[in-house]
Amino acid sequence: MSRASKITFGVSCLVTAVTVVGVHIVQGMERETLHQGPIKDAKRLAEKKKLKEAKVELDDETKLKKRTFNINDHDKQQELRKKYETMQPLTGEVVTKDGEVVSSSLSN
Repeated sequence: MSRASKITFGVSCLVTAVTVVGVHIVQGMERETLHQGPIKDAKRLAEKKKLKEAKVELDDETKLKKRTFNINDHDKQQELRKKYETMQPLTGEVVTKDGEVVSSSLSN
């Protein structure tokens, strides 16, 4: 065997060995990455569930505040209506500038 063929054979064997070792290392890293996937998913889902529960609590508080505000506002509007009806009763009639009374079809 000539020197050139021995060198070519040696380099080919070395490249093959490096390729095999490299493939095994990459497969190990991929396996570890795949193993971490479900763990990360479980953490992500737990955090998402926590946030959702916190949001539901906030939504309930917000709804309660809005409902309370609406009830208070409705009561104030009813009081104002009574106050203004005492000042100027609502008869459903419209009086024009000329003093003509026009019946309105709008009801209270």
